[in-house]
Amino acid sequence: MERFFEELGRRRFMVPRCVECGKYIYPPRDFCPFCNSRRTEWVEVEGEGTLYAFTTNPEGLHFAGKTVGIVELKEGFKVFSLINASIDELEVGQPVKLEFTEVDLGGERKIILHSFTPIQK
Repeated sequence: MERFFEELGRRRFMVPRCVECGKYIYPPRDFCPFCNSRRTEWVEVEGEGTLYAFTTNPEGLHFAGKTVGIVELKEGFKVFSLINASIDELEVGQPVKLEFTEVDLGGERKIILHSFTPIQK
């Protein structure tokens, strides 16, 4: 996971892909959970997908009142993420695109996370 967050800090959404079976591995790990191969390579994903589910996080340390959801990426795997819209602007199946959000962790600590925004038609 360390490399995953390093790449997010560079504003790149990268995950391992199995060299043997070709499947994307998310959450990232050093082996393929589909075929057990340890032959993986890091690749950047396109960053477009479909909103699979969403809700508002009523309480939380960093994301209270924010919209969160599950996005199915074109590469075929799902990610839990911040969604850059209010729930009344969203619907399941809606196309979304990748963006990056800087989150203040308190003090001088900040982190870059992935987030998704609805694609306007």
